[in-house]
Amino acid sequence: WHWSEITASSLVLCDAQGNVLEGNNEVEPTAFFIHSRVHLKAPQATCVMHTHMPYATALTLRRDGRLAMCEQNALMFYGRLAYDDEYGGLALDGLEGDRIAASLGNASALMLASHGIIVTGRNVTEAFADLYYLERAAQTQILAASGGHELRTIPEQVQRQTAQQHMQEYAGLSQRLFSAYRRLLDKEEPDYRA
Repeated sequence: WHWSEITASSLVLCDAQGNVLEGNNEVEPTAFFIHSRVHLKAPQATCVMHTHMPYATALTLRRDGRLAMCEQNALMFYGRLAYDDEYGGLALDGLEGDRIAASLGNASALMLASHGIIVTGRNVTEAFADLYYLERAAQTQILAASGGHELRTIPEQVQRQTAQQHMQEYAGLSQRLFSAYRRLLDKEEPDYRA
């Protein structure tokens, strides 16, 4: 499939063994072994999104690549972001999926060394918002660091306070973002729901 071909009807529902329960397509093995194991091992992961977005993935390519807590969007992930610092190859079995899920632990998002990112949420709206803001924070960091200048630091107390503020606003913020994208999609592709 090319990404431009994917619609909601392209998706499949499968069980923990990879048997298709709904839909008419096959389950891609690496997607299955990542998503299924995270769903099974991480109770907070009602929705799991895994991407190779350019800026967040670029951070995973750096030795000891970390999202710096030096920018407002980044602070949304303070205490919610885990790192898998060992690339384990393609996830073609349950062992690699289990290793990835263990790296996620109780975090909401995971940066996979030399690979990409995983975000989880209680619902699609929250997972999508984390996906969006994690990529934006990574983009801003990459751009700021590209000039060779040292990044600003934010005191730990302010990082913690801002993260708490984000979480107070999170449900409304994620809903507004998701609604905005749905309006754009309604405008650009009026029959996408079909």
